Amino acid sequence: MRLLCSILVVGTLACAESLRPTPGQLLVGTWTSAPVVGLPLTLTADANGASLATPCWKAQFASLRLSDSLTFRDTGVVTEAGGLVSVRVGDPYTLTGRVVGTDVVVNQQTLIPGHPGTRVCTA
Repeated sequence: MRLLCSILVVGTLACAESLRPTPGQLLVGTWTSAPVVGLPLTLTADANGASLATPCWKAQFASLRLSDSLTFRDTGVVTEAGGLVSVRVGDPYTLTGRVVGTDVVVNQQTLIPGHPGTRVCTA
């Protein structure tokens, strides 16, 4: 029984270590903000590119490579916009962020791992 527990603990630690981002690595995953006042954000990133979305607009970016300090910055373009928002399709949009543990801070808002579920643009 102790051997099984030891194997599980070592396996868990090894998997957790492999999920930690490293400098130079591409950001991969989906993070979302908790429902708050304002428009909740969802960041989705993979090797093909990234998107930052709210229920009312969406911007597309190139893939996000992490710097030595686990930060990223890119200027993309707004690809969808609806409701009473201040961005329009075709507008440039600058994305600035950093990885903090398993969370991602984007434009000063902390996003946690996971998908947002259904959210509706009410603006």
